Amino acid sequence: MKNAFRLVKKAARCFRMSEFTQIFKEIEEINPALHGYLQRADVRLWTPVHFPGERYNLMTTNIAESINRALSNARGLNIVRILESIRGRVTAARYLTVQRIDDHHTEVKYGSSGESLHVVNLVERKCTCRSFELEKLPCVHAITVAEYRNVSRISLCSPYYTSNYLVSAYVESVMPVDSAQPVPEIVANQPCLPPTVRQPPGRPKKIRMKSALKVALSNKRPRKEHACSRCRQSGHNAKTCPM
Repeated sequence: MKNAFRLVKKAARCFRMSEFTQIFKEIEEINPALHGYLQRADVRLWTPVHFPGERYNLMTTNIAESINRALSNARGLNIVRILESIRGRVTAARYLTVQRIDDHHTEVKYGSSGESLHVVNLVERKCTCRSFELEKLPCVHAITVAEYRNVSRISLCSPYYTSNYLVSAYVESVMPVDSAQPVPEIVANQPCLPPTVRQPPGRPKKIRMKSALKVALSNKRPRKEHACSRCRQSGHNAKTCPM
């Protein structure tokens, strides 16, 4: 079961259909009941590769939460190391080489003699890894091509991530309350006070609080694998033992 959950997480993070199909087939072989449940749950609702829209996994209630998640591994470091962590994609891009195909398409490889990895189109903001297309942020392949073609990496990011989009959510006028509109008595007499906040002792936690399901799964002991009573090997019993 633990291996099946691992495959489900991989399937939910796939960007290419071929990878998803292969992983989903493995889930069916390991646990047909789980495979059927995932199909009934509708793959369009939990996988980016099947999602029909363009903003899957980009909506968030707090923009700082996205930044916090991206820097979770570097939060305890000093400011210089944090900046180096942010530049990690750019550093990884330096190990790749590019081959120009035409004015818009560029092939990305590992080293000069490496196999072809992906093809990037900066004009359409697409890469065959599909991460660039779905996450609306340049992948490592796109960053490599941008460096090669002297294109600004920031310009490749979707406007969804810019401060202008954040500010535009509050540009509409907030109209005053219409005094002619009657307010129910239960609402008018209900005091609306801010919540009571108490600062807990100690340093703030760096890790998000886990849900009850995640805590239960992390505390669950792995199932003991059965071993043959003859040869002490797993995968069969004494009746089917080859010895």
